[in-house]
Amino acid sequence: MAYITLSEWNRREPRPRCMETVRRLFRSGMIFPAPIRDGHEYLVDENACKLTQNKNIGPSSALHPTLLS
Repeated sequence: MAYITLSEWNRREPRPRCMETVRRLFRSGMIFPAPIRDGHEYLVDENACKLTQNKNIGPSSALHPTLLS
């Protein structure tokens, strides 16, 4: 697992946002896995993704019994 800066992660996104928007996404928990603080900057897994309300984190939620009925 390699870590990159939050601004580098934003540049690699298909539609980069302004850094204030990226910081808001981070503070609201919308980047998974969550970035970690290293000194004066945040580092994020290079494969991290921005969560939306329609996106599941993993397969466990799809297998939940209440979702199957």
